[in-house]
Amino acid sequence: MAYAYTNQQNVASNGDMADAYELGSAMAREQLSAEDKKLLDQMQHDTVIVVPGTYDHIHQVLTSLKIPFKTVQQDELLTYPLRPKDQTVYVNCATSFPPNAAHRLRKFVEDGGQLITTDWALKNVLEVAFGEFVRHNGQTTGDEVIGVQVNDPTNPIVAGFLPAAKHVDPQWWLESSSYPIEIIDQQRVRVLIKSNQLNQKYNSYAVLITFDCETRDARHKMSSEQFAVDMNASEGIQLKAKQMTNLNYAQVQSSVTSSAFIYNQLADRLKKI
Repeated sequence: MAYAYTNQQNVASNGDMADAYELGSAMAREQLSAEDKKLLDQMQHDTVIVVPGTYDHIHQVLTSLKIPFKTVQQDELLTYPLRPKDQTVYVNCATSFPPNAAHRLRKFVEDGGQLITTDWALKNVLEVAFGEFVRHNGQTTGDEVIGVQVNDPTNPIVAGFLPAAKHVDPQWWLESSSYPIEIIDQQRVRVLIKSNQLNQKYNSYAVLITFDCETRDARHKMSSEQFAVDMNASEGIQLKAKQMTNLNYAQVQSSVTSSAFIYNQLADRLKKI
């Protein structure tokens, strides 16, 4: 799964931003379930990979959130032992990026890894390795503030925006020369956060987008527990799936579709009696 968003700048002093993240992270952590807190506390030192760039400093945010991470330079991506099963790679805004490293990140995502990019990585990473999904629309933004709206409230990634948007639209501060996103594959790219103001000024409403280019074979080889998670099954069913280590994703998917067909067909028939 890949995520990308237009750049957001630090609009306050470093001290103010540190205080803001300290307070914001405390508020956000209060909203987490006990299970999610436990998972975050048990993260490995390199579950999160940060690739430095020219601009953006996600490592400062992660440090404020007390989330461990491993710094991997752009050229090191060619040989670093990435783990698609459980790792997330953050790529900061950069004026350049090795094409071979971008294509390795494509393979990482295809095998189940999660990639998150900002701003100029749209052109230097996504357009290079995921060009059939998105690209830079050729324009650049000013140094300005825009209002943003939640476009897909069902996606858990944007859950934090919902309470913040109850009273007023959240604000997004754009860096000068940020890259607006042009969506190529309208079917597979989902816009999670949008901005009507961004669209009016720069012909692009997408602020935060996601797409999945995971290969079918890779997904089908995953565990039955993963399919239960993807289906939003109850905790009891997820636990049962976890215990059935002899089954894989494809086997359970096949049985679910067959079972659902039979259940639905019989239920529809009984309604007519």
